[in-house]
Amino acid sequence: MISRRFALLLGLVLLTADNRVSQGVEEIMLSLGDIEGAGWSLKGVEVRLAWLDDHTAALRLRAASALLPEPLGSITDLRGDCVQGMITPQRITCHEGNLRLGPGYMGTQNLRIDFDYRLDSGRLELAVDKLRVDGGRVAATLELDRTGWNLSVQGSALQLTAVSARLAAAGVLPAPLTGHGTLGFTARLQGEGARLQTGSLSGRLESTEFSDAQGSLSGVNLGLRLDAGVKPVADRWQITGSLVGNQGQLYIDPVFIDLDSRPVHASAEVNWQSSTGHLRVRSLDYDQPGAVRLHAAGLIGLDRPVRLEELSLDITEGRFPGLYDTYLQPWLNDTALADLQITGAVTGAIRWRHGSPAEIRLNLDDVTLDDREGRYGLGGLQGRVDWAAGGATRRSDLQWQNGHLYRVPLGTGQIAAESAESSLRLREPARISVLDGELQIDAFEFAFPSGAAWNWHIDGILTPVSLPRLCQSLGWPEFAGKLSGVIPDVRYADGSLEVGGMLLVRAFDGDITLDNLQLQQPLSTVPRLHVDARVNNIDLEALTGAFSFGRIEGRLDGRVDGLDMEAWRPVAFDASFATPAGDTSRHRISQKAVDNISSIGGGGVGGVLSRSMLRVFEDFPYDKLGIRCRLENGTCEMGGVAPASSGYYIVKGRFLPPRLDVIGYADRVNWRSLVAQLVAVTRRQGGEVAQ
Repeated sequence: MISRRFALLLGLVLLTADNRVSQGVEEIMLSLGDIEGAGWSLKGVEVRLAWLDDHTAALRLRAASALLPEPLGSITDLRGDCVQGMITPQRITCHEGNLRLGPGYMGTQNLRIDFDYRLDSGRLELAVDKLRVDGGRVAATLELDRTGWNLSVQGSALQLTAVSARLAAAGVLPAPLTGHGTLGFTARLQGEGARLQTGSLSGRLESTEFSDAQGSLSGVNLGLRLDAGVKPVADRWQITGSLVGNQGQLYIDPVFIDLDSRPVHASAEVNWQSSTGHLRVRSLDYDQPGAVRLHAAGLIGLDRPVRLEELSLDITEGRFPGLYDTYLQPWLNDTALADLQITGAVTGAIRWRHGSPAEIRLNLDDVTLDDREGRYGLGGLQGRVDWAAGGATRRSDLQWQNGHLYRVPLGTGQIAAESAESSLRLREPARISVLDGELQIDAFEFAFPSGAAWNWHIDGILTPVSLPRLCQSLGWPEFAGKLSGVIPDVRYADGSLEVGGMLLVRAFDGDITLDNLQLQQPLSTVPRLHVDARVNNIDLEALTGAFSFGRIEGRLDGRVDGLDMEAWRPVAFDASFATPAGDTSRHRISQKAVDNISSIGGGGVGGVLSRSMLRVFEDFPYDKLGIRCRLENGTCEMGGVAPASSGYYIVKGRFLPPRLDVIGYADRVNWRSLVAQLVAVTRRQGGEVAQ
């Protein structure tokens, strides 16, 4: 047994220390064989003691191998030498001894060792220095007596890659890191027997760059400091700690944190229960000035995969743009909120129960957001968003000062809504100012069912809006009149927007109805639109006057079937426009309008017959006019209001003079060329046509 062999060795040492001279003992040599303890053992142990004087001796220890607790493993050829030790009946001391460890867990080592053992009290003080670990150095001191033990370990310049490989092998990290960095630490442990009572750790990471193989964890010029403490409480471990990051950049997929501009401080108290595999976060405080300050508590299951079972998160301060740029935007890459310029502040709370969201409360304070692609924006956003699971009804209220949808400006607006479980609906109709008109939303419901895509539908009316102001906002030529419309049962689901009925727009003293409207991915970079349109009784004088195209008096009906647009550019349609049958309005067309129609034709679409003698007239009467275009694969199949002997009439003159006919004779025209000619004409006249 270990106690008997050490007792024998100690008894002989003390006996010779008291009687060396009288007995003539100069050297003691013992072969102790194998020595075993709880979790460790020494094989082939030999001890040699050579006296130098009455209280000074040289001590040498040899062991063929040592088996140490995991993960230390085994060591071969263990040798300890104390050239000049002090031995008295009360004390055994060795200064600047040498301990050599053969190949093993940490490779071959030559260590400096000091120890002091007091026989009267049983107190042992042991110090080991120059231990090479993972490219750095480690020193340790141990103090042990009958009441317990204290262990202090200091490490410096440990290589991050080597430490990460060791931690990955032990299952602490999923994979080792590559790059360059160093670790320094100080650890202090206190215990009694095999029981740890308290422990503390202070560590510092300094890295020029590092990354894991997947690129999901990386850092550049990183400086982190960690302070932690641990102690057992009943059947669990209680851990407290703080983390300070004040240098460099850290990426933890998908979040990128710039510590140079916004340092981070975090502190936590957690309980780890190994028997259940649960980590109870009793308290977590996280502070990054200019971005977010929060307090959290929760329960995490660390079995594979890791599960967030409970969470209580309180955002005591959230500041934009820091909060959005660092913590929100990385999760919104595939949404319409992926690229915002945003200011303001937010506070709130999030609750998570049984692996699912249970409650969300947000308070917005003077938030201004603008989509960098110019699709939408809101300014001066205030209010409260409140939602809870489990059937509980919560009320939300939002109001804003201004905004825009694409280039259409919005005025003040407010929304009063209520939510329950997986839906949100208006409590009362909403009113949103649009230029000098108003969008009246009579019904709106937003559904976000668990495990399915979210969707919404809306019913409303657009009261008359000044067309000149709308055109000015959109950068279009100014149209006279008002724009209004009915918005019936508009639904959005799975990235597609559909109108349940006809969308009615009133403009140019006529009606435009849109049917079968479908808009896919409306806020993406390549939205897709399909619609059928009907134009009824449009005032041509108001329409052509908006473009300075030349005056045309009369009325116009038309249709556009199967209009398909990608990124707001037509790719297919079948359209025709013509003077309504039985139209009794005045029919006149100006010389300027005739010239522009011919110019657009460019010798292809249209030409003017019998006009050379008619230039003295400013305008001409006409019987009817019209044009047809069927677009497919970039080419328009052209037609007019009636067939002519060598083509088709675009403008058919009256029988009585002065008579003027405009005839088109190109059956197929390149769409891009046609649009380019139209744009060129309108720009010469001071207007502009959307392509």
